[in-house]
Amino acid sequence: NVNEKDVTLAVAKEVRRALEQRGVTVIMTRSTDTLIALGDRAQYCRDDCDLFVSIHVNSVDTRHRGFERANGFETYYLALQARSAEARRVASMENEALRYDTPVARANDDRLGFILKDLQFNEYLRESAVLANFIQQEGAAVLPGGDHGISQAHFVVLTTARRRAVLVETGFATNRADGRFLASTSGQRKLGTAIAEGVVAYLRQYEDKVSDYVGGGDP
Repeated sequence: NVNEKDVTLAVAKEVRRALEQRGVTVIMTRSTDTLIALGDRAQYCRDDCDLFVSIHVNSVDTRHRGFERANGFETYYLALQARSAEARRVASMENEALRYDTPVARANDDRLGFILKDLQFNEYLRESAVLANFIQQEGAAVLPGGDHGISQAHFVVLTTARRRAVLVETGFATNRADGRFLASTSGQRKLGTAIAEGVVAYLRQYEDKVSDYVGGGDP
């Protein structure tokens, strides 16, 4: 039996362990069995935060024919509209948690502030795509279901990040092989380590890129 809240917390703790071993500071939205509103989760990623990773378990409605065949690791980054029917399905499923959230008043931005934020957001979006690619490569390599791909969709949990932000679907609870792997301690450790490896690979290439830019690159 795969309980998403337990699997995601266990995987997140493994991500933290693996990243902290590499000297990366990690702030978790939760470290115990508690519910954090979707709109509040990315608020943990403030000015001193470099990136935001939201970890989930995928599934398919068991009323759908062939539901048990869907499998694989997938990574999403933000888009105003989903790029595929599958992306729309996953976004709808993950955004469903909004019904448990308490409404939060949104501040109005002036026009200049909006433009500046939009420019910054576009840069973060490009970098989010790169981050998604690194994490996808590592995660798909360890999950029995393999590579379910990278896509874009409108995930509420990512809209407030204003940082490099991705949403990871670690596997399908409704698939027998994926489910066994997700529920196992060894599987959770492998997934957490893989996600951490993707994050570290991204940070290394980003630091190299910034260093080249500051230094003017090779003569």
